[in-house]
Amino acid sequence: MGTGMANIFNGFAELLRKRDTKQAPRKAAANADLSYLLPRAPRKIDQRAARKLIAGRRVLVTGAGGTIGSELARQIASFGPAHLALIDNSEFALYQIDLELREAGYGPLISSSLTDICNTHHLNRVFEHHAPEFVVHAAAFKHVPIVEENRCAGALTNVFGARSVFDAAMENGAASVVFISTDKAVNPTSFMGATKRIAELYAQALDVAQNDTRFVTVRFGNVLGSTGSVAPLFTRQIERGGPVTVTDPEILRYFMITSEAVQLVLRAASLDVAEKTIVTHDGRIFVLDMGDPVKILDLAKGMIDAHGLKVGTDIEIKFTGLRPGEKLFEEIFLDTDKLIKTGADGVLLASPAMIDLPLLTPRLEDVIKFARLGDQAALDDAVHHLVPEFSAPTSNSAHAGNQPSK
Repeated sequence: MGTGMANIFNGFAELLRKRDTKQAPRKAAANADLSYLLPRAPRKIDQRAARKLIAGRRVLVTGAGGTIGSELARQIASFGPAHLALIDNSEFALYQIDLELREAGYGPLISSSLTDICNTHHLNRVFEHHAPEFVVHAAAFKHVPIVEENRCAGALTNVFGARSVFDAAMENGAASVVFISTDKAVNPTSFMGATKRIAELYAQALDVAQNDTRFVTVRFGNVLGSTGSVAPLFTRQIERGGPVTVTDPEILRYFMITSEAVQLVLRAASLDVAEKTIVTHDGRIFVLDMGDPVKILDLAKGMIDAHGLKVGTDIEIKFTGLRPGEKLFEEIFLDTDKLIKTGADGVLLASPAMIDLPLLTPRLEDVIKFARLGDQAALDDAVHHLVPEFSAPTSNSAHAGNQPSK
């Protein structure tokens, strides 16, 4: 290489080096633990009771490839179960968590099943084979606008799928089932929230109707960085140069980091173990104390700042308006609910209304029937009968994603 060309090459390399040096702190800040965006420090949670609940037992997690499901799998594997069965209908998501746990040395403990929870024959075989003692049901369709446009598919997974998991757990002798729910199930304006509330009602009714399998529901808000959530979206928009889209300048949401949410879920599930009390079948719904809600606008500004950029100068924020089914703020519990402190910091006990199983069952069958038929209007009515707070917009029409299931 000639001297002139070498000088040009070296100069270009130096420019790249300086650029990377300048951008390194910016990238590190953007990819750091998102807990810096919360208005509080994550809790330090005593996990001894959860370890006691799980150690030496057969455990099954549905939706194990998702954000919550995969973190549940990590934490449960570390507590020494006799066996951990992972269920998901996404091949790649299941592959990722399976590979991660095997690389961490948990291979002998785990098995992975590519199973759709709506396929009852396959699901029942998995339960019969593994006979889990402790089940965590995290599988769900959760993205509000997508479910709003694909209601029949949403009802099949979130209602029929949940019922199938709960029934299989009882039929195969599970001691306890934990259902992962959402703040969007409270006074729901979205179809997704209404389907999760119906699944809550079924878990409550089953818990009260029998004394063999305990059903516990744990309800919490948004998880920072979860798939399909606002933080990854903002990151992508910032890296593309903006604009960052916020639906409304006043919109508020409750947030937790993934590890904290899962620790509290397991803490809630293990409360009877920790307090050495008799297991009560009273349709319990635990509510995670998520601290103060966060204004999404402030979240966007914080993430832009973490990238070393300035709002208005480097990145614009654009307001797009609330989407169908979306609220300005979410409610973790209704005003009429009586919250009771538990023996665990960050875990509260709510007392929402229940429907007895004989009254619930025929209404539940209607929801499942119309979802299978792809009859969205009838499905909306059936959901409204079970969750009167939910009213479908009159302008809704059938969508391509709401065709009858084959």
